[in-house]
Amino acid sequence: MAKTTHWGILPKDAIAQLRKKEWDHLRHLKQRLRQQRPFPIVISLKAPTGEQASNNLDHFHALFKEWKGFAYPDLVRWQQRQFKQLSTQNVPVKLIIPTLDILVELLGEQQRFKKISDKISYLLQQPFVQLNVEYVMFSTLIEYLEQVEQYNEEDWRLLIQLIPQLKPNMGAGHYLRALPLKYIDTKFLEKNLVLIEAICDVLHLGTVQATGGLLTWLNCLDHPKGWLMIKPLCTHVQQSLGNLPIFQLSIDVLIQFELPAEHIIVIENIQSGLAFPALENSIVVCGGGKNIKWLDAIWLQQKQVYYWGDIDSEGLTILSMVRHKIPSVIALMMDQETVLQFQDQMVDEPDSVFSEPQNLSIEELTLFHALRNQRYKNKRLEQERITNEWICIYLKKLGLIKK
Repeated sequence: MAKTTHWGILPKDAIAQLRKKEWDHLRHLKQRLRQQRPFPIVISLKAPTGEQASNNLDHFHALFKEWKGFAYPDLVRWQQRQFKQLSTQNVPVKLIIPTLDILVELLGEQQRFKKISDKISYLLQQPFVQLNVEYVMFSTLIEYLEQVEQYNEEDWRLLIQLIPQLKPNMGAGHYLRALPLKYIDTKFLEKNLVLIEAICDVLHLGTVQATGGLLTWLNCLDHPKGWLMIKPLCTHVQQSLGNLPIFQLSIDVLIQFELPAEHIIVIENIQSGLAFPALENSIVVCGGGKNIKWLDAIWLQQKQVYYWGDIDSEGLTILSMVRHKIPSVIALMMDQETVLQFQDQMVDEPDSVFSEPQNLSIEELTLFHALRNQRYKNKRLEQERITNEWICIYLKKLGLIKK
């Protein structure tokens, strides 16, 4: 069995150490490329003491032989050392890498490094890169090194064609896909938004970030997010919505667009929302889960809002968040009576809520703790488990369905 040594680093181990610390470590690599970590790089080869060499002569001879045959002898520093049992010996003590080019060559990364360098140089040579921003642009491209490296030559040329076309306010209040670009589709811009934003911010002296990012600087509308399903629950409401039986709106649109019904029923799950029974002057908004930002809409203050979610600690926490926004919200089928009716259908709930919700009624808070303390057959009753018959009975008790 070979002895384990803590001295005498062999060439393959020194190069592996270099790769780990200087090439695979992205922060260090970027600092080297920006000359923030100066050369030379000096690696101690941990030359042995006389006792160490005598105790493992095989390793000592391997150390001497492998560094003597090293392909880059000028990088190795040797010292004469006096050993009691081995007399005077020349031993390798340091590996010194003087420049970035030598580091790249030593690691065998010439091809990869050339591709990166060619891309960056090509962009820096463009007329739109003025001398006063050249270094900042170089530094920015190094910061986004991973993204730069992923581009093939054709896409890099497209990027360079795109950059000078982008001007402040050119979006004129339209979505990004409506930008009047030549030779380049807007999907390319959308896909490469992060790097394009960084480059434009350098070219326009920080004004892109100062105005809130590329979309704001271009005066483009943000891409709609958080789509919610809307379902009218009566003929009158459906007619006022162009007879659409079901449709989707994004959160930003829904905040501005008043729904034409007195009762707004917010349901966590889409399938439960689609199965909700007919109700007069009512409309369902479903599928938002925890995303309840749209409940900040001013027009909701004139409506009666209802909320129905899973009966578990997470569902009750969302109800608490809803009530914080709309204190008058009425919870539907989120009570002990419903739990007792369907507790055979209950399932386990992972621990995801660790604090007590602050906006529950006394009954709701009691239910929250009862679920957490496993006083029922399990900790979660999913709303899909509740039958249509029970939903109708519950809504009749509230007077939402006329008997």
